Amino acid sequence: MNNNQDGNKTTKNARKKWVVGTAIAAISLMAMGTSALASTDKAVFKDFFNGNTEISRESATLINQSKVTAGIKTTVEESIIGENSAMIIVSFENEDGTVFPQDAAIATPELNWAKDASYMVEQRVTEDGKKIIAMFDVDTPSPLKGKKVTIKADAVVNNTGAVIAKGPFQNTFTAQESSTSYNIGIDQTLSQQQEKLSIQTINISTIGIGIEGNRLDGQTDQLPKYNPKVSISTSDGKDTELHLGSASTLDQGFKWNYNLDQEGKKVFLNTAKITSISIDGHIIPVTK
Repeated sequence: MNNNQDGNKTTKNARKKWVVGTAIAAISLMAMGTSALASTDKAVFKDFFNGNTEISRESATLINQSKVTAGIKTTVEESIIGENSAMIIVSFENEDGTVFPQDAAIATPELNWAKDASYMVEQRVTEDGKKIIAMFDVDTPSPLKGKKVTIKADAVVNNTGAVIAKGPFQNTFTAQESSTSYNIGIDQTLSQQQEKLSIQTINISTIGIGIEGNRLDGQTDQLPKYNPKVSISTSDGKDTELHLGSASTLDQGFKWNYNLDQEGKKVFLNTAKITSISIDGHIIPVTK
């Protein structure tokens, strides 16, 4: 298997459901104006998605924090963090500059932050073989901002499981919320069959629309089976439906994360252009 093309997936779930297959092969650019297409300094997100997307400078936080263990340099490259959700890019490379085989992979990639954090890991080898790049797609039960986050991996292996470099490798950084992420408060009740839900907060960020609430039907230990229809309106007059990517528990309540297009591909948003959000036909104006 060529990880540069197909990637390896690792999922850690804690009372969370991933709604669709999450193999990331391409990205849709939703609500993006040409003025927002400047890439970040190192363009690691663009590289990870094989050039299919670019993220505005304001959306991604350049971290560039490295630690060397057993000849492997582990670098937390960039992050995009919106309240309880995050995408974090981490690279692994040989300190002496030698290349990895194209079937190399990081064994047991982990994110240590809280016991109920949920995440999926996509990884691939760069075309020149110099790095293995892993993307952590994360949901957490409480906000990440200002918290210490540790990335870990056991070893570098090939597709037969043979060890190329033995760890463990570890790097800890302080999470910073993206400047383009913000919350709006609402008071909306949703009912569907036996489920009754109260929605209080919407988080708007480059990596999707997070809708937070709690259950009013007594089933507080379960995620809702129902999920509403969500769309955004933008200042260019367009209406775009977003699809549910995941649902997860919070310290109190639950969160839906809408970050996919109709084909199940990841969507990046230009938050500055969003003027309103529709939840099951209820229109919520967006003011910053």
